[in-house]
Amino acid sequence: MPEWEELCSWQRLKEDSEAREDFLAESQTFIRHVASQACFRSLEWGRDDELSEALIAFNEAIDLFVEDRGVPFLAYARVLMKRRLIDYHRRQRLRQSISLDQDDIGRRVDVHLGIDDFREQEQNRERAEEIRQFSKALGIFQLTFQDLVEVSPKHRDSRETLLRAARELAFDLELWHQVESKGKVPMQALSLRTQIHPKVLERGRKYILAVALLLANQNDYVYLREYVLPRKKEAKG
Repeated sequence: MPEWEELCSWQRLKEDSEAREDFLAESQTFIRHVASQACFRSLEWGRDDELSEALIAFNEAIDLFVEDRGVPFLAYARVLMKRRLIDYHRRQRLRQSISLDQDDIGRRVDVHLGIDDFREQEQNRERAEEIRQFSKALGIFQLTFQDLVEVSPKHRDSRETLLRAARELAFDLELWHQVESKGKVPMQALSLRTQIHPKVLERGRKYILAVALLLANQNDYVYLREYVLPRKKEAKG
């Protein structure tokens, strides 16, 4: 679950300009990631107009998004950003030099349409693609979705402990570099960082690694993240 979604209600984001500006600033990494993927090249703030277009679409997505419709906000915003970039490149007549596959990024999803017009087939396509990509990533570490199901903690306390370890592993650059370079969890170092007993970490090794892989690449897995990570209650205020 995105950290900002735990701290601020959607209604406040829609009405409080300061809260919205903070959210937009915090989301720049995600916006840049999506826009760069859509344009098949690295984009930089202040240099590439595509990022301004993507930011406009993301901002509009805040106004148009409706909760509890079965679509994560980031998935909704991702489609709107990509659709706007198609229109932008049409206007700029850059379609020949920058290839944007409409079938790949959502056909006829208009930025001015609401969540009801976010078609079911587009949701299913993106979910299927995330599962395919995540399965491939798990395979590098000799893991499968079945492994994740079988080793998922049944008790809340155990799950929260392993999630804490997964977050530490995913967001600590040194630890995650060891995972990527050696293909395994640095148990001793992770135990020292989290103060979780090595035996607990070893029992939850597959779960920790799978969730850390999801978190380390969270901009690519906006659907799966919603399913795997528990939803925290919104803070009031």
